[in-house]
Amino acid sequence: MNKINIKEELNSNAYKDEWQRFLEMRKSIIKCLSFCYLDSLRDGVSDEQNFFLRMIDDITQSLISIEIIAKEGIINMCRRELRYIIELSIKSCMIVNCTTKFTFKDQIIEYQKLLKSSNINHINSLKFGYLQPDLEDEFKTEVKRIYGYLCKYSHSSSHQILERLRRAEMGRTIGFEGAQELKELNNDIESVFAVVLVMIFHSVAKSVVGDFMVESNGETVSWYFNKSKYIDMIDQQFDYKIERQPILTKLKVERLARVSF
Repeated sequence: MNKINIKEELNSNAYKDEWQRFLEMRKSIIKCLSFCYLDSLRDGVSDEQNFFLRMIDDITQSLISIEIIAKEGIINMCRRELRYIIELSIKSCMIVNCTTKFTFKDQIIEYQKLLKSSNINHINSLKFGYLQPDLEDEFKTEVKRIYGYLCKYSHSSSHQILERLRRAEMGRTIGFEGAQELKELNNDIESVFAVVLVMIFHSVAKSVVGDFMVESNGETVSWYFNKSKYIDMIDQQFDYKIERQPILTKLKVERLARVSF
């Protein structure tokens, strides 16, 4: 078996393209989370009452961790962080939409049992009003699928062990993952980040979502996740805005061209 030249692979265009894709996704999600936090604070109460906003620091820590360990080629640990992010975003959205308490500390006490559990089936009771019913059902199914898949990396599992052995047989031990491994990780990141964004959009005021999605000239904000069918559907909910009326046909054409996942 030929020995892997990892330095050569890490300098390949294929690897560089995937790393740029990762950076674009990371930049896009942080841009959105930061905007939602700052724009929400203007109402004077969300900083204390909105559980999701208080969890943005935790999510950001995981985003930074993923970048550091992905750069070192430690792929499976990235997936463990992704599982945490998706679990936290689901629980945060649930609390925002269901809580009877008005302070962050009281919400923690109210939902101790939920926060302790790793079960995410409560997503079934959540309503995602920006999504049409068929897409909402598809979204919930996709969330549960990706979460179940990521659990294989958070707990000991034959899937994780056998995958690691197959990579080792190819000479791809820890730190020696290359372009294909990064591409596969990016596909997982893409799915998880889209879920987090749908969750936060359903956890903040509609005006905040509209402020983020719609530019002053009516155009859709330029960011990576315009490619998501779920984010695209959310964007469509703001086509009523006056500034969009002259360019609606153009927007519809652009949406058809860019949605890819």
